[in-house]
Amino acid sequence: MLQGLFLKSLIAFMAATGANLGAPQATAIPGESQVLINWAPPAGAINGIVIEDSLDSGNTWTTITKLPPNSTHIRVQGLTDGKNYWFRVRWIWPDNSLGIPSRTLVAIPINNPSAPTGLIATASGTQVALNWDQTTEKAVTGYDIEQSTDGGNTWSNVTSNTGSSSSGYLIDNLTRGTTYSFRIKALAFGGGKSDYSDVATVKVGLAPTGGFALTYKITGSKITLSWETPQDIPDVTSYQVNASGDGGANWFTVATTQGGINTALVPYVIGGSTYQVIATSAAGETSASSIELIETNLLPDPVTTATFNPGATGESSSPTPTDSTSATPTPTDTNTTAPSKSSSPPIIPIAILLVAIAIGSWLAIGMRNRGSKKGGKKRPKPKKKPAKRKKSSVSSSRSSTQPSQTSSEDIKKKKKK
Repeated sequence: MLQGLFLKSLIAFMAATGANLGAPQATAIPGESQVLINWAPPAGAINGIVIEDSLDSGNTWTTITKLPPNSTHIRVQGLTDGKNYWFRVRWIWPDNSLGIPSRTLVAIPINNPSAPTGLIATASGTQVALNWDQTTEKAVTGYDIEQSTDGGNTWSNVTSNTGSSSSGYLIDNLTRGTTYSFRIKALAFGGGKSDYSDVATVKVGLAPTGGFALTYKITGSKITLSWETPQDIPDVTSYQVNASGDGGANWFTVATTQGGINTALVPYVIGGSTYQVIATSAAGETSASSIELIETNLLPDPVTTATFNPGATGESSSPTPTDSTSATPTPTDTNTTAPSKSSSPPIIPIAILLVAIAIGSWLAIGMRNRGSKKGGKKRPKPKKKPAKRKKSSVSSSRSSTQPSQTSSEDIKKKKKK
């Protein structure tokens, strides 16, 4: 029996290892009266996916929907904002048995996200770079940005949704000499909106242009700066590249090059920054380049975002799992794990359990065999000690032999006569 248990455990372990199957890797993102649950697809064949929820910290579980095997997400709607919900995901195996559940996901649907803080505006040329504090709320999917040219009496929309949780945005084609006011509000998954941030005001076109041209090219997370040789000072011996994150109030040196080297590679600053190059001659004379604000809205979001692919369907129940059929901002999910960083479901818990069963089975089998060997050996019979002769028996033996000897002597004597 124990050998059979070991073999079954070993076979299950090898099957799980070979198919790379285990508990689903799932994440939950709360939104307005709803929760979005995402998971990585299994590497092997399954018959479907079960979504379970709990309202008592995971003590009891209820199946709220069953999904097709190719599903990767589900929205559970009709939830109460501010209330705790527990969810987990399970595979349905080809034999229709349920697999090991995912880790328990705790989600609290939110009403509205917090208002953005720390908004600043940096102007250069006809551009303004907006920057604000990075949010820690996973439900935030983008920002609504508005601007005003009359001190905040009237507002016009710059963008209704940045489509990213990044804390920066570049506004271009503004009018020189005009003072602009800006405000933003956060947009949450499911339709929630925050209050407006504080207003940031900046005047466009006042930054000095400098004496020689400065250009740039953004490549990935790096910026290649290039500049002309200044004509107002001779014999340039060095260039100093300075950057400012507050519109030129404070400058920091980020690179230096020798004269004749008119290019430098510097890191891209999320949210944008202004750059300027200072040339120095052999005589100590200096000349400043133009100031360039380097910011782009085309860079990928540095925060990993969850992929939302409409198409999954579920059985209706309460709470109601539904699927989006309209365009939805991509929700940001910071639970990646990272991660490993493999997206395949881990089988470590299964492996540990099966190995423990296998070891226990081997030990039990070994102990049983050892006991059977000990019990099967025949004990040697003890050798019998020779019995001591009793004096009485010896004397009787002797006495019994004496008459026989006497009788034989008498016979011989009679023959002689």
